[in-house]
Parts: sequence; structure tokens; C-alpha cells
Amino acid sequence: MKRYTWGILTGALVAICLTVVTTASTPQADSIKVYMSQLEQFLRGEMSKSTTAGRFQLQSFNIDRTHWHYMMDTATGKLYRMELGRTPDRSEWTLMAQGLIEEPPPSEEETETVKQ
Repeated sequence: MKRYTWGILTGALVAICLTVVTTASTPQADSIKVYMSQLEQFLRGEMSKSTTAGRFQLQSFNIDRTHWHYMMDTATGKLYRMELGRTPDRSEWTLMAQGLIEEPPPSEEETETVKQ
């Protein structure tokens, strides 16, 4: 009888504790708007830390099951194309066109001269 009473008291105490814990915590909104605002806040924070935010512009399109992905570096004007591999980790960006921004010519120290 004594064990039966202790079991009931323990069960009642656990039930009370669970009720207090579940009613005391505030439920989070499970709306897509909440998730989107959290994502937006995260991206704003990450972009404010980065000095290259907005530097790269991406363009992706597909025609008849063929996909093209292009990326332009707006700081240099260089255009890259994604060369798709058999798996995503084998894909790589390759330079398609040099930028429109002219780079200074190499100095004499950087170039080799051949005397005849």
C-alpha cells in the first residue's frame, strides 16, 4: 500500500511539473512569415559583416533540360561560367571573359626580358 501511494504521488508530481513547463513556455509562431523574417535578419547580418556583399551577380537559366549558370564579378567585370560535373562537388567556375576594367600593365620587374 505504501508503494502504491508513493507511485501515485510521484506520478501526480511529474504531471504537475510537465503542465507547468508546457504552459510557462511561450509558443513560437509556426508561420512562413516568421521563418522568412528570421532568414532575412540572418542575411542582413551576414551581408553587413561582408565587404564583398553585392559584388557578384548570378544568372541561371535552362532551355530544353540544359542549364547554364553565369557569375559576374562587378568589381573587375570578369564573367565566369559554371562547368557542370557529374556530381555537384566536381562542378567548377571557369573564366569566360576578362573584365572591361583595364588592369595596369605589369612592371618591368615582373616581366622577363630576353637580350639577343
